[in-house]
Amino acid sequence: MAITFDDGPVEITLEILKVLAKYKCRAGFFCIGKNIAAQPKIFKEIIKAGHLVGNHTYTHTRKMGALSVSRMIWEIQECNKIAEETAGIKMNLFRPPFGIVSPKTQKALQETGLQSVGWSIRSFDAVLSSEEIILNRIKKRIKPGAVILLHDNNAKTVKILEQLLVFLEQNNYEVVRPDKLLKINAYS
Repeated sequence: MAITFDDGPVEITLEILKVLAKYKCRAGFFCIGKNIAAQPKIFKEIIKAGHLVGNHTYTHTRKMGALSVSRMIWEIQECNKIAEETAGIKMNLFRPPFGIVSPKTQKALQETGLQSVGWSIRSFDAVLSSEEIILNRIKKRIKPGAVILLHDNNAKTVKILEQLLVFLEQNNYEVVRPDKLLKINAYS
């Protein structure tokens, strides 16, 4: 199974990286371009630790579904540009903010050549306040091949992640990078 994080890199990402290292797990981080620009050292730390990084647009606007194709292309290209300038990598994978894959987003992905990566378990860690409810929500849905969505810009996610990794270890699940699980190329 795979664990993914959206919305970083931010300071909390460093705590997430420590927990992942403690359990020797690799994950996927779908990064916002403006956050890469603001936190280039953290972005490089994600890569240095062996995790996947992917495109999560440049601004992560709440108006995602209303964007024109040209604006969506700009969002994708700007995020990839800052990633390449910061770490010398060309990201192939894209996760749309809020999971919105409209016909416009699909056209933008065709134009940019990126591949969309979703999830099968949405934790709701960005909206629910109870760590216990979030963790139980994930645990009830766990099965081989699952891709879990968490957010690395939320302090409670650090505790949830550690408890989740203990549960997965106790139940003999292996956590792998999403590109390995899905057999796709993260970079070009």
